[in-house]
Amino acid sequence: MKKTLVIVATLLLVVAGTVGAADGPWLNVHVTEADSNTTVKVHLPLNLVLTVIENINVEGFDAGKIKLELDETEIDWAPILAGIKDAPLGEYVTVNSDEADVVVTRTATGMLINVDEKSDEKTQVEVNIPSKLIDAFQVDEENRIDIAALLRGFEDLPNGDLVRVNSSEATVRVWVE
Repeated sequence: MKKTLVIVATLLLVVAGTVGAADGPWLNVHVTEADSNTTVKVHLPLNLVLTVIENINVEGFDAGKIKLELDETEIDWAPILAGIKDAPLGEYVTVNSDEADVVVTRTATGMLINVDEKSDEKTQVEVNIPSKLIDAFQVDEENRIDIAALLRGFEDLPNGDLVRVNSSEATVRVWVE
């Protein structure tokens, strides 16, 4: 799996190099694994990422949409997402346990999720979900998440981190610039 990830990342970087300079934001992902001393850095123009995912059709992923396996469950996503976006600022969830501390906060710019794991790995996760991404989140009547629409929402984001993970096993950073 690791070799496949490295090969795919390398191919995407080669393709990105042939595209030339791109207007608009760039998607960045850096992953460093401590035990294998492996580092993967992906720096791609968002328009290339969109072109690739909109043209992949495999089971469960079709033209930039991922099928949710919800069986008979019916969810009206629009009011849920509107409720999240329009909710008042504040700390919504706080969990303190022997295993982890979790805090979910509604901030002026979106949602912030922090997880501090207390196991041997001492993993720390920070997820920043800007309000503009909540606007871009779409689920159709067939319960498919439109990943392409979500990524198009990155075009309106300010530069900054979306995800940071730090543990004794690896570090991961995802950001837009």
